[in-house]
Amino acid sequence: MRTLLLTSALILTSPSAFAQTLFLDDAIVVDAKGNQSTADVVVENGVITQQAATLSAPAGADTVTGTWVTSGLFAPMSSLGLTDIGSGGPGNDVASESSSTNVSERAADSFNPRSIHIGNVRQSGVTHALVAPRSGSGSIFAGTGTIVSLTGEFDSVLVSDAFVMVDLGETGTRRAGGSRAAAMAQFRAAIDDADGFFKRYSDAPDGGDVLSRQDALAFNRATRGDIPLVISVNRAADIMRIIDVKKANRSLDIIIVGAAEAWEVADAIAANNIRVIMDPLHNLPETFESVGARLDNVMFLEKAGVDFAVANLGALGVTKPATLSQHAGGAVVEGLEWADAFAAISSVPASWFGIKDKTTVVWDGDPLEVTSAPIAMSINGKPQSMTSRQKALRDRYNPTNTDKRPHKYR
Repeated sequence: MRTLLLTSALILTSPSAFAQTLFLDDAIVVDAKGNQSTADVVVENGVITQQAATLSAPAGADTVTGTWVTSGLFAPMSSLGLTDIGSGGPGNDVASESSSTNVSERAADSFNPRSIHIGNVRQSGVTHALVAPRSGSGSIFAGTGTIVSLTGEFDSVLVSDAFVMVDLGETGTRRAGGSRAAAMAQFRAAIDDADGFFKRYSDAPDGGDVLSRQDALAFNRATRGDIPLVISVNRAADIMRIIDVKKANRSLDIIIVGAAEAWEVADAIAANNIRVIMDPLHNLPETFESVGARLDNVMFLEKAGVDFAVANLGALGVTKPATLSQHAGGAVVEGLEWADAFAAISSVPASWFGIKDKTTVVWDGDPLEVTSAPIAMSINGKPQSMTSRQKALRDRYNPTNTDKRPHKYR
């Protein structure tokens, strides 16, 4: 235990940590599907260089026990890189409240890879994320979302136009003018605008019922099924209305996010090939549309055969999805197999968007345990920094810091 704590502390605080060689003795290695095996592993500069049932520690390597080796985590819902503080103003690009556009607004154009939250969230083993905008006043359409890696580099946008984000349910009701009927009317009319794009807009730029020419062209990719349509909704009755829309428009590739009452209609969701992004810890009726929320929602989806991913959607989880693994652990508590829970925050959402980056995270314990943390990680063979602004501030103002200078000069 002392060796583990010493090595972990060194890796977390030293700028040259990735120059170290780690020998992971009897590490638990988790494959892409969440299956576990035991092996000795050598990690150099954050990258696995050797793995076998039995190895000898290389000269000069730090030996660490009790570790787990996994792929990186994928946050299937976030607003990472769109804002650093939740307040409005020019520093918040999550939603545009008075814009004349909607679907054509690309989260990739707002994404800041140097956002403070990128480095902070990466410390929790998250290497990739779905980044979604939120709808603004007057429209249920939030814009076009993106998929990013959390390297913090300027080339970290992997899929610029990954999906179209739509807010229905109570949020869509507010955006559309005050009723679910208005939101659904706007939704169906927008599908018609996009499907009939070349006929409606060829001679009349404003020929659509709901969407401008620019937004209809952007939405056309989703109505053709080229990219998914991610729809925020919770109430079971609202989910059934979405299923009705899917039946009338078979080309739609729909992913529901939220789905607090999905357990009531899980079989219908599965039968219509609709995927779900859900939070296993969502069990409080915080809104009228989620009065039926329950902790074992995930087990109904699993039993019905729904393809689902796990997210942390409550509180600041969407802005800072650092506790993603804890929410997957909550699904295990409810009866989900460990392998399936891990896949729901890694390989499953990655496969939905065609992400094949090779990632490695070394943990000091079970990654689904809240007390565990990464001690090394890499993305596509490149070691990732295990420092962040949070940790820098922690170390700077730590009462045990031996630096005698005033805080402002440290």
